[in-house]
Amino acid sequence: MAFLFSRKKIHPIEAYTNGTFICSSCNKQTPFDGMNPLEMGRCRKCDAPNFIPQKISNFWLFYPLGGGGMGAVYKAYHESFPDDFYAVKILPREKKEDPELIQNLQSEAATVAALGEHPCIINGIESGYEDGEHYLATQFISGERLDKRIERLGTLDDIEVILIALRLLAAETHIYNRGFLFRDLKPENVLITEEDGAFLYDYGICIKVEDGINDMAEYVEGSPFYMPPERLSGGGERANSEIYSLGMILYHALAGKTYFSASELKQLARQLTRSVRISNIEGKMKKVTDDIAKIIDKMIKREPERRYQHFIEVEHDMQVVLANHLE
Repeated sequence: MAFLFSRKKIHPIEAYTNGTFICSSCNKQTPFDGMNPLEMGRCRKCDAPNFIPQKISNFWLFYPLGGGGMGAVYKAYHESFPDDFYAVKILPREKKEDPELIQNLQSEAATVAALGEHPCIINGIESGYEDGEHYLATQFISGERLDKRIERLGTLDDIEVILIALRLLAAETHIYNRGFLFRDLKPENVLITEEDGAFLYDYGICIKVEDGINDMAEYVEGSPFYMPPERLSGGGERANSEIYSLGMILYHALAGKTYFSASELKQLARQLTRSVRISNIEGKMKKVTDDIAKIIDKMIKREPERRYQHFIEVEHDMQVVLANHLE
């Protein structure tokens, strides 16, 4: 007579706590002592490469999600909530003691806390300094970045873009009502999920509304393809500046490319105090359906006073166009 025995599958947190990881290749536990955390290490049983986890506070960071010069973000488990995932941002390994980067991360954490929760933004969980690391933990939402989606599909459907716009307008309205300007609207900061749609995230250059009006920063931050021209000219930013950036995102999603090319951006930078003279500017909106093009055109006027002034105005016109497209 044969007997079947069930072997309980060990949770990665249990393995990490015991100083081991479960190899992604041979599925066996192997010690990670002597290996560098947050780098690739070799399984001592099959020699397969594996990412080595690190514990910070109650979080086990176990998979890199992305990052740059300001910090890196990792997928993580929380010891008290082992069935959920989180995203934890920490400073670059070689600059983890940099006072300016520490201040930036702490400022971002304070902004995240001030924003609170909203269904169209990725919400904060906690932040602090533990185990020799400054960190910021947020929700982890599984989805596709908007830039990757555009790259994969080429262009997005009109209705999808309108729905993305409506969720980003809701996110922007919430952020503004909490007293902040997001200031970093770009496809890389928009996450798309099949269940809920678009989420806005990464508050690294968020500032208070009153600071945006009188912004005298020495350095210009943000993506040049989406930032409002008044940021370059030092004219101060308001809600209509955010509307400009959103319009540029929507155009990119519908046309499959940025509104301005790199060479046109250089020309614009040289003409901050003069009228724009770009030969093909009038034909750009031919790539977009007329009713949506009319809205985007008003969103991205160079002169801030000629744009929509409030998010609700854009939302209203987008709702009308959506209703017409669904008829």
